[in-house]
Amino acid sequence: MSTQLNEFIAHARKKGMDHSTIRMLLLSSGWKEKEIAQALSAEGLDMPVPTPPDVGGAREAFLHLLSFAALYTLVISLIILIFQYIDRLLPDTTERIYSATADFSGIRMSMAAVIVSFPLLLWMSRIIYKDISQHPQKAWSGIRRWLTYLTLFVAASSLMVDVITLVFNLLQGELSIRFLLKVAVVFLLAGGTFGYYFLLLKSDVPAMKKLNRTFLSFSSGVVIMAFAWGIVIVGSPVTGRQQRIDEARLQDLRDIQSEIYSIVYDDRSPKDPTLTPRPIVSLPKTLQEVVDNALYQQPRIYDPETNEEYVYIVQDARHFSLCTTFSFARDDRYDIAWNHPEGRHCFEFDTTERYFY
Repeated sequence: MSTQLNEFIAHARKKGMDHSTIRMLLLSSGWKEKEIAQALSAEGLDMPVPTPPDVGGAREAFLHLLSFAALYTLVISLIILIFQYIDRLLPDTTERIYSATADFSGIRMSMAAVIVSFPLLLWMSRIIYKDISQHPQKAWSGIRRWLTYLTLFVAASSLMVDVITLVFNLLQGELSIRFLLKVAVVFLLAGGTFGYYFLLLKSDVPAMKKLNRTFLSFSSGVVIMAFAWGIVIVGSPVTGRQQRIDEARLQDLRDIQSEIYSIVYDDRSPKDPTLTPRPIVSLPKTLQEVVDNALYQQPRIYDPETNEEYVYIVQDARHFSLCTTFSFARDDRYDIAWNHPEGRHCFEFDTTERYFY
């Protein structure tokens, strides 16, 4: 507590001023109400003013912060998730999508965020509104109102940006179905969030209960639909694992093929840059020989799932094949040299023409 403040209060009392006058003078000079009250109380008392027990302020702040963090995570993840669905459903012909499987990691990450944040939001909301029903005064908590108005600000800003983008593209004459669907998604999720929390601020406890049920039904429907759509696109976790194993098999074959070419062209020896490269060394007879004579890296020559050695066939002095069994077909748009059907497939290579995949 300020010594200057205590000295002023003692001086004012000696001059016969009452508490109200002293308080008004201090407030007009910029002192805070709490500081004045503490100083006035301490001046006339022989013991400090006791502080009330913690009525749950820290707990309330924790619950509300966690609830709104889960809300932001849920809404942002849903928007990203549905945008990726729209991009796959209506691909933009001006964008080059190099791999159909490359987007699955983004979808899975967004799905994981939804799976964690949605139940957490429901759990925190249930605890918060149970407290409010038992202590109605908590509905006017400063923490709750600040975070709610912050959420309203974020939602309103998103809606404003959404409308601005819509009008801009309208003026540009670029209103595709793909774009309109994305605008609708942002408008639905941000608008729904804004409407729910705006009405929540105006509601009493009975109205909150009805509003929460409506929000639960709406949000559950959106989450279930988005999650089900994701399962249809990316498949089950078992499917995802098999796809990653297929990618590992393909990378193994790439590494083996690259090392075979390096061995055949004897990359260790200096070359005349004016001459066209030609095969110098004969093809390795086995995959183990490829590993033993690798110039850049020792490739893995065993299937990551079955642990069986990949099939390596030397057809003649300059042609060879690499074979394995895939769980799924691959149909990439650009890296077509490594496309393959489901099941057993052999890639054939001609070492007289050195090209890189």
